Amino acid sequence: MEDNEDPLARFGLDAIDLRWTMKDIAGKRWFILNQAHVSQLVELGLVEIRDDRPFLTVAGQNTVWEG
Repeated sequence: MEDNEDPLARFGLDAIDLRWTMKDIAGKRWFILNQAHVSQLVELGLVEIRDDRPFLTVAGQNTVWEG
């Protein structure tokens, strides 16, 4: 994935925290999530809320594991 395709590239060092939040979501570690990060990731289309829980979208999965 090139930087211009990475939806988190524009966040600089904050992208690291956002990626860790996504990995916590993938690991179902919902109790430690930064809710501000979750909201930001939902706005980017990388996370969706189902049954009051965050889950990675396909784009989110591609971003977190390939980025």
